[in-house]
Amino acid sequence: MNLSQRLMIGKVIVSIVWLLIVASVIESSQVPFPYVFQGIGVFLVGSHIIEIIVFKKRMRGPRDYLLTILFGALQLRTIRATASNSAD
Repeated sequence: MNLSQRLMIGKVIVSIVWLLIVASVIESSQVPFPYVFQGIGVFLVGSHIIEIIVFKKRMRGPRDYLLTILFGALQLRTIRATASNSAD
């Protein structure tokens, strides 16, 4: 399995987690352990904001900022892989 496939699988998993986080905020009675998912959401937003601050020079535009908020290190690896492929 190559890197882009692994990154895509990781992004799908993170997307599912984000859906559970949003559902726990909107309708907490429908999600098991809603406070756990809300805590995970706070952690993810905080850590991804730190990643944006640290890796600001890698960001190419607003899309990268948004995707880094959603996917964090997975998006940063995608940016790096795209940059190394275009440099070849």
